[in-house]
Amino acid sequence: MHDTYLLNKIAQSLKDICQEHKLKKIEAFTLVVSHHSHVNEESLGEHLEIHSKELMGDDLRIKVRREDIEEQTAIIHSLQGETFEP
Repeated sequence: MHDTYLLNKIAQSLKDICQEHKLKKIEAFTLVVSHHSHVNEESLGEHLEIHSKELMGDDLRIKVRREDIEEQTAIIHSLQGETFEP
C-alpha cells in the first residue's frame, strides 16, 4: 500500500496524544488527508486494529476528510476519548 508510512505515523501520533493527555481509549476522531491519499476509514481502521488495538474503543468512529494539503501528511482534527480515572 502506498500509504503504509502515513498509516504508521497516524497510529504513532494517536499513541503519543493518548499518552500526553492520559487517554485510555479513543472513541472517535476526524482526520484530514490529501485528496490523493489512499487512506480511508476502512484502511485506517484495519491498521489501528492490528497496531493499536489497546487504544481503540469498541465502537471506534473514524471520519476521514480530504483537503488540499501536502501528500503523505495527515492532520488529526478532533479526537474524543476516555480518560484514566484520577
